Amino acid sequence: MRVATVDGLVTLFYDGSKKLYNDELDWECFTIAADAGDLESLDISDECKRYWKERQTWQQRVIFADTVIRIEGSAFIHCRSLIFIKLSINLEIINVLAFGHCNLTSVFIPPRCREVGLLAFTRNTNLTIFSVPNDTELSSNVINDAKLLERFPGHGSMNTWMKNINIGPEFALHRVCASFEPTVEMLVDTMEERGGIKAFQVENSIGVTPSQYLKENPYAYVSEKEVIEKYVLQMMGER
Repeated sequence: MRVATVDGLVTLFYDGSKKLYNDELDWECFTIAADAGDLESLDISDECKRYWKERQTWQQRVIFADTVIRIEGSAFIHCRSLIFIKLSINLEIINVLAFGHCNLTSVFIPPRCREVGLLAFTRNTNLTIFSVPNDTELSSNVINDAKLLERFPGHGSMNTWMKNINIGPEFALHRVCASFEPTVEMLVDTMEERGGIKAFQVENSIGVTPSQYLKENPYAYVSEKEVIEKYVLQMMGER
């Protein structure tokens, strides 16, 4: 594990070599300290206080090495300053409560991930974008209490709904922007089909624009500006 500073934030490059969750300390103060503002006033050990202070403050960005194939249960639970993750492209399993009670706003599950466990992203209340491949098996309440679920119609399978939020030809641009490593060519061609540059600002059924998908996707190595410039040149016959 190594730590670097990126854009003023602490970034943790996680290679899976260290256990991030302490069962004994967690059980000591889970029901007491999990939602407490002042840890010093609680009747828990000093070691437990140090443990919870660390979990709640130090992790703001986590970039997983591509050697990581599974994330164990509760690995990052209650890391409330965790706002950004880039998962391993070889990730296969995310276990129960792995990122519960964090502060993520967007999650992009890589295509090789076979399983996302129970409550894996629960209580990320600001979570608006959750992009998951159709072949990934989702357990119950994976994103419980997320802002995204405010748009859930309340009937049918929630997991099916999450996987098919952008189903239909009208959401083609959304799907491309939310895809794993989208390319400029894919985006430009789809923009042309969907009516041009204005299609970047059209909200989908959950109120997210293609621009937001592209901005939030950690796997997107292309900027909105680059896409639009290429589209304009293509329209002018200068591609």
